[in-house]
Amino acid sequence: MIRPSADMIDMRVRSVVLIVALSLAAAVLAAQPEEVPRGFRAIELGLAIPEVQRRLIEDANFSYRGEPDVSLLPATGNRVIESGGYTYIRRAWFQFRDDVLFSITLVLNPAELDHYGMYTALVDRYGEPVSLSPRIAMWESDRTRLTLERPLTVKYVDRAGFDELLEQGRMQQSVRELSRRQFIDQF
Repeated sequence: MIRPSADMIDMRVRSVVLIVALSLAAAVLAAQPEEVPRGFRAIELGLAIPEVQRRLIEDANFSYRGEPDVSLLPATGNRVIESGGYTYIRRAWFQFRDDVLFSITLVLNPAELDHYGMYTALVDRYGEPVSLSPRIAMWESDRTRLTLERPLTVKYVDRAGFDELLEQGRMQQSVRELSRRQFIDQF
């Protein structure tokens, strides 16, 4: 009987350890949640209006007809595309700031989907939400905020644009408060 040398045993042990380590690394990578997406299917935050229009026309989930569905938000001068949907999507709004897609709101069809099913699918894909309340679950990446809101709405928001809007709102509130104080001081 031929007895294996110490070098052969050492090489076999190293091979087994390497295989186990690679298997564990693959399992850890497979369990990692995905990055929060920048939008729904091919319609991503940051796209220009004409590109969003083209992609909406090509997407069978939406009943977008073109220009008549684009409107202007009076207070801000920003544009919004509103579209109906088919089967799983009841309505959708695509909001633009400076002609760039800033926010996507999808109102889903409760006859076809349910809140718990959507929540479970999002947790399976993106991990536990960073914020959770009875009304809203929120997932975030460095660039995108994804929310699932009750009764059944999914929103994608550009975080940089959202933070900028919040700051503008705080500045406007400060200006209003200063103006109010100045008015009161006149009496």
